[in-house]
Amino acid sequence: MCVLKVDIIINPDNALDEAYQIIKLVRKDWKKEDIKHKIFENGITNKLYGFHKCNGKNDTILVRINGSGTERFLDRSAEVKSFELLHKHKCAPNLYCIFTNGLCYEFIHGSTITRETIRSPDIFKGIAHEMARMHAIPHPEKDLPKPSTFITMRKFLSIAFPSDNGITDAMNSEKVKLEQEITELEHHLEALQSRTVFCHNDLLVHNIIHTKETGKITFIDYEYASFTYEAFDIGNHFCEFAGVEDIDFSFYPDEVLQREWLRFYVLAEQKFKHGNCCLKEDDINEQVDQLYIQANKFSLAAHLLWGIWGLLQARFSQIDFDFAGYSKLRLNEYYKRKEEFLAL
Repeated sequence: MCVLKVDIIINPDNALDEAYQIIKLVRKDWKKEDIKHKIFENGITNKLYGFHKCNGKNDTILVRINGSGTERFLDRSAEVKSFELLHKHKCAPNLYCIFTNGLCYEFIHGSTITRETIRSPDIFKGIAHEMARMHAIPHPEKDLPKPSTFITMRKFLSIAFPSDNGITDAMNSEKVKLEQEITELEHHLEALQSRTVFCHNDLLVHNIIHTKETGKITFIDYEYASFTYEAFDIGNHFCEFAGVEDIDFSFYPDEVLQREWLRFYVLAEQKFKHGNCCLKEDDINEQVDQLYIQANKFSLAAHLLWGIWGLLQARFSQIDFDFAGYSKLRLNEYYKRKEEFLAL
């Protein structure tokens, strides 16, 4: 994959006009007057625009402008490496261009799933299959890195509560409490010895595309992708059954649905490892039992991480979204389910 790298900054307030600077680099024969556009409204971190020629939707390109200030907590160079690694293993679309404050890449035709469709067997089987494909990606180097989950959590916390910026006593008290929760949870979850694999880490409904014509499931947006705990990626995805705009954690999958999902995941994982499933039924059930416990425990880490992320975003983001309210929902769910899940 040959990717252009250019020193161009697009002003988010004039993105539709300025994006043409990028379009003419990756589609040299497109004329500005022939281009149609679409603004994607679902993002809560970045701004995303789609462009195609009149009567030419089959070749649609996306221009994503990074959210203002997101470089404080997101490693954009690591994101590009993840994008390229995923594309190499057929888990991501083509990346066309990297510019100073964003990316240009291929549009995946289809629709994002919803809180209702995520429970459909046709959909969740595909999600389990694609997650297993991603988790099978080998690390480019011999030694696996330290799982990123708690490293990221502490990074988010340090930015949300900077020690050099005169935080109030109440804020400091909250920071200390969250630090304690991170330490205690990390100690408990590390003992589970969940495998370190390449994870998406942000599989909410808006980041999963279903192409109805082919039945294919594709994951998009790799800002948080990294090598970390297998069970975190699964548990985090289970949390996202609650939706995004109108979060309702009563939609968290019950044990029956989780075990059915995990069974498809285990079978797909074996396929990507060995070419077919060579496990006996008892071995499959044992793996499902283990992942069920691990995923629910790691769902707590997902609530804690995104709760802290919400505090950070409430401080810096210019996107019109109630990040403080989102943080409160996630942290409340963490404390509500903590005792139950840690006891599994």
